[in-house]
Amino acid sequence: MSAPSDLPYLIRLLDDSDPAVRPAVRDRLASYQGDISHDLAALGIMISATGKKRLSQWLEPGRRQTLMDEWIVPTQGGVTLSDDWDGFENLLCLLADFLHDGITLRPSLPDELDLLIDEIREDLPHPTPDELRCWLFVKDAFKRTPKNADDVNHFDLCHVIDHRKGNATSLGCLFMLLGRRMGIVVEGCNYPGHFLTRIDTGDGTYLVDCFHGGRKFDVEELLGGQQKISDKALRYFVSSGRSAAPERSTPSSARSIMFFA
Repeated sequence: MSAPSDLPYLIRLLDDSDPAVRPAVRDRLASYQGDISHDLAALGIMISATGKKRLSQWLEPGRRQTLMDEWIVPTQGGVTLSDDWDGFENLLCLLADFLHDGITLRPSLPDELDLLIDEIREDLPHPTPDELRCWLFVKDAFKRTPKNADDVNHFDLCHVIDHRKGNATSLGCLFMLLGRRMGIVVEGCNYPGHFLTRIDTGDGTYLVDCFHGGRKFDVEELLGGQQKISDKALRYFVSSGRSAAPERSTPSSARSIMFFA
């Protein structure tokens, strides 16, 4: 593996016009495993916008290899992940590291979540599920991305936290991860074509659309007003122990959410 002290020399060669130099630089950068953000910050190295773009592209194979090396596949397959929310967070952390540019210094996903929880607790020391929903989405702390919802950056939860914008899946996952760290039950709901979450407020079970300002829908009222709702949609709507057979009441597992994303 190349030493951090080699970086200043490699950075100077980013714009070298010699066709033999660039492949050699790419090969040396591959040994940094796709991320040199901490080394760049420690060395105080400044890079032009063009250089950053090229450098990030050349580091990407290293991040991809790191993702392949560290992505843990359970011995019994994806079904093992169903209730392993620590494993789920770890996979989202690996995904965030892979989607990162490898040169911008930022906290890890667990640290980002802890910092966000500290921010929330300044206003809500012990929030209820509905209070957390309102803080995150109704008061516009987090908003939907106005366009290109399927852009890969919107699946990077660190990017979502930093920019306070995301798509339906990333905002829903953020709601669930924060809830679990704060002792609040927030379940996923893989509704066909859209990702929703589900909370119990004590007076009823509600679906929450994190992508559209945290809109809340009472499950029973929603079912009562949708006579033509499909069986597939019904399967994801119904809350545990209410108005349906048990096989239609299971919330989305960590495994199913990863496949949905």
